[in-house]
This record gives sequence, C-alpha cells and structure tokens, in this order.
Amino acid sequence: MRINRLVAELPATLVAAGVALVVEVGLRTTSLPRLARLLGTPLAVGTDAAGPEAMTAPAALRLEPWARRRVRATRRVLRRWPLGDTCLRQALVSGQRLRRLGPSLHVGVAKIDGEIRAHAWLVIRGGVLDPMAAAASYLDLAQTDPGRHK
Repeated sequence: MRINRLVAELPATLVAAGVALVVEVGLRTTSLPRLARLLGTPLAVGTDAAGPEAMTAPAALRLEPWARRRVRATRRVLRRWPLGDTCLRQALVSGQRLRRLGPSLHVGVAKIDGEIRAHAWLVIRGGVLDPMAAAASYLDLAQTDPGRHK
C-alpha cells in the first residue's frame, strides 16, 4: 500500500522538487519578502500577524486531502534536499503548494540556550502549519512593534 501511495503522489513530489529549486535560487537572488510574495505566501507583517489563539492551537488546522498530499510531498523532497531541510524552505515550498488557501509566512525569534534562533512557519485560516511544532516557542516578528524599540 505504501508503494501505491508513493506512485500516486509522484506528480506532487516532482512539482515540490521544482518549487524547491526555485526557492533555492530565490533565496540567493532576492529578498525574503519579495520571494515569499512571488510564491503566493506573503511575509506576515504588522496587522497580518496571527493572534495568540493560532499560536496555542496548531492542531486546529484542518487541511483537505489534496493539501495534505502536497505537504507530504514537500516534506518527502526536503528530507533528502542536498542544501538542507530548514523550516524556511519547508514554509516557502509548502506555502507555494498551498497558495490557494491564502497562507502567510511567519518568522519568529527566540533565545534558546543563550543563542538567538529563528524559525519560520505558515498560518492558514488561523491555524499553524509547522512540521517542527515549535512556532509557539518563538516571538512572531509580525507581532512586534518596530517603533517600540527606538
């Protein structure tokens, strides 16, 4: 049965690989906000930020079968991606594949073991798509007030 699923998901996997290649080129040639916008997953800023309810209930996101298939294909490709399987790559490729659902790309930071770390995830219809399930541990930069730190 597993081989049947892999064969059935082959088209989605090939498209995800193509999108991953576009993401790699884009990460090296343009800004993140522009790349995210071109992929149909705009970077969340200011009022676009998901509220705290989205951060505390990531399991509330329900995806249709076609969307789950595309997320699985993205994960399958990026697990073997030679340039690394980062949360940003996951979010950008998944966001492009789910663009008709209107995802927004969120980036957050946290201080973990004395180091500043960053993380990226998607918010779709108020739910969080984050394969690492770590978004709740990060301060969403879209929710910060840049004027507050002047």
